[in-house]
Amino acid sequence: MIRYLRPDDIDRQQWDDLLTRASNGLIYALSWYLDIVSPGWAALVKEEDGRYVAVLPLPVRRKFGLPYLQQPVFTQQLGVFYIEAPTPADWQEFGYQLQKRFRYIAKYAFNTANTEAFANEQPGLLTKVFQTYHLPLVPTYEQLLAAYKPTRRWCLKQARQRAIRVETTTDVELLIQLFDKNVAHKVAGIIGEAYEYRILRTLYAAASQRGMASLWQARVVTGEVVAMIMLLRFKDQITYVFSGATQTGKDVGAVTVLLDEVFRTYAGQAICFDFEAMDIANLVTFYSSFGSKPAPFLTISANRLPWPVRQLKAARMALYQRLRPRPSSDVS
Repeated sequence: MIRYLRPDDIDRQQWDDLLTRASNGLIYALSWYLDIVSPGWAALVKEEDGRYVAVLPLPVRRKFGLPYLQQPVFTQQLGVFYIEAPTPADWQEFGYQLQKRFRYIAKYAFNTANTEAFANEQPGLLTKVFQTYHLPLVPTYEQLLAAYKPTRRWCLKQARQRAIRVETTTDVELLIQLFDKNVAHKVAGIIGEAYEYRILRTLYAAASQRGMASLWQARVVTGEVVAMIMLLRFKDQITYVFSGATQTGKDVGAVTVLLDEVFRTYAGQAICFDFEAMDIANLVTFYSSFGSKPAPFLTISANRLPWPVRQLKAARMALYQRLRPRPSSDVS
């Protein structure tokens, strides 16, 4: 039986135990992570003998008095997480419950393990397939390096000759500063200090406390930090969540060096590196140049709002599309 649970009705211990045991468990769906990115989240839960066996987190928001779903920031994928794969009837029920409870779904992303099962007909839901990029780190570093595209190996060689020094750090404020000064103005929809940066700080603190976060930085010979990346680890997956780089960092290939050093560190381990790819051509080219492979995931949307509300929302979206800055495709 699949039930809708409000925030106070969710058994957090059972929830996180399931995520830890689930073959497709992701850090995004842990209860503490959801508390940060989507306060007041609800859930669809399948239970057997009082035990959670499949869960679907619901990042619920409200507008015009109506509940709706919106994929949270720093949360690329959610969807159904399970101990045993849901049956076809379960998938239909999850789809039915989503449509029954939400007349508007701005965007909701299922995880890569859900793609094939949920891609079957879901009347009333618009679906679209996106791709992230995965790089298994099981091979030796030499094998990983050999799988880089020639242009990436050349860029790495040039960057290494500049004596870039890679270090781990805990200075999340510097990471935010690098992004804010050099990248934020090129990214559509960034609010900054009042929203994304506040959430990022809280996520980093909470994940660090649990041993699930790391920050890596690159210094040039002058001592200046020119690039930083933030990684999150849960079980056998490392996720590339956030980065920032100066123009110098981009010019000298600092992010290439940072990522290569991460791969060198974890090579030979049963870990998958998720680039958390964005659908921007230059970024896809960059991610795939390390030998990573596309991993498709499905998003859904729906709009059964009353006609006047739909018209108002369409007008606001048209204005936003006209005024928003172009997304950045800078890589290094």
